[in-house]
Amino acid sequence: MTTVELTRTRLDARVRRIFVGFGFSALGSGLTMPFLFVYLSEVRGISTVTVGLVFAYMGALGFVAAPIGGSVIDRFGPRPVMLVGLVTECLSTAAIGRVATVPQALLVATVMTLGSVGLWPASTAMLTRLVPVEERERVYGLQFMLLNAGLGVGGLVSAAIVDIGSVASFQRLYLIDAASYVVYLVVLASLPRGTGLASPPPIAGDAPVGPAAVQPGWGTVLRDRTLLRVVGLSILAVTFGYSQFETGFAAYTVDVAGVAPRFLGLAYGANTATIVIGQLLTLRLVKGRRRSAMLATCAAIWAVSWAVIASSDATSGAVSVVLVVIGLGVFGVGETIWAPMAPAIVNDLAPEEMRGRYNALQGMTWTVASIVGPAFAGLMIGGGLAHEWIATLVVGMMVAAVLFARLRHHVTDRQDGLAVPDGAGVTD
Repeated sequence: MTTVELTRTRLDARVRRIFVGFGFSALGSGLTMPFLFVYLSEVRGISTVTVGLVFAYMGALGFVAAPIGGSVIDRFGPRPVMLVGLVTECLSTAAIGRVATVPQALLVATVMTLGSVGLWPASTAMLTRLVPVEERERVYGLQFMLLNAGLGVGGLVSAAIVDIGSVASFQRLYLIDAASYVVYLVVLASLPRGTGLASPPPIAGDAPVGPAAVQPGWGTVLRDRTLLRVVGLSILAVTFGYSQFETGFAAYTVDVAGVAPRFLGLAYGANTATIVIGQLLTLRLVKGRRRSAMLATCAAIWAVSWAVIASSDATSGAVSVVLVVIGLGVFGVGETIWAPMAPAIVNDLAPEEMRGRYNALQGMTWTVASIVGPAFAGLMIGGGLAHEWIATLVVGMMVAAVLFARLRHHVTDRQDGLAVPDGAGVTD
């Protein structure tokens, strides 16, 4: 291996510093994320219906504001957007501990949503520009692994110290979370000026910069039929995958399969452990393989996961618990594939000067799914159609698997993750 190749296998020092800050932020989020709904409804006495509407409002506002966030990233670069977003997250997170009324909850929710709407697409754009093309999948995967490790550890710590009968315990928790953003802020502020800005010449492997790059806008993004296809398939997969994992899963396993709520922690723990332990192995296994095929594999794995969870209703006792734990563990295997592949294919479609918009549009996948998914689960399970609900998830994920496999016909080999010699011609 040459010196250049050795250098490329090592993460840029700036990326390592970003990961340190990101890890602290994820740890802080893990402390509070599982408890926000409980805090507002049980501790502050706001009705569960109202809290649900506040959450829906945050999702709708994030959807509306996401295009603005993408445009700002392309205009000013990812670093300023991240700095502003982290300051906003820090202040609004600390303010959650003082929320006592519905108007206060709406105000904090508005500030938090608007401030953080560009954080994830900005961080993805920055990391993309700090590493060579062949290292992007690895970096996306490591970022996802850190996120889950932080959320998992934070959740365990907060569960041990929080007291639902003590407002002060929650206030301390939110202050600690706010402090974690300060660490991330310091890291970003210490980076050299201009970090993450687009370079005039495109990185090898990126989509060529064409005439539209002179005055890029959302019209250019929305005319990219391949990107829209990727985003559409992502919405399908995340709606029948992630969004159900966070909502309908608990209702099905507890109310239908009869699994005691205390065992859900084991299932979520298995999911997190699978991601943290398996991500590095998955990165080695998927490297150099077609991204379309890997995303199809991910969707198929999620279908198997739902099938395993569905079978928990046909058993009882310890067997049901084991099936539920295995099901979410299998789901985690798919996540370790999704994390590096989905952002990699989007960023290889993106012209260099439009990464903010491309990543923002892909980020809206999660917003749409977070609105549609829970509503779908609530209507189906609440309407006595729990078995039909989970059967739909299995079928939906298999359809997504087939469509992802066909995606290879709409992207170039390079965009699909294959190494292509310079000058080699590839067509859609």
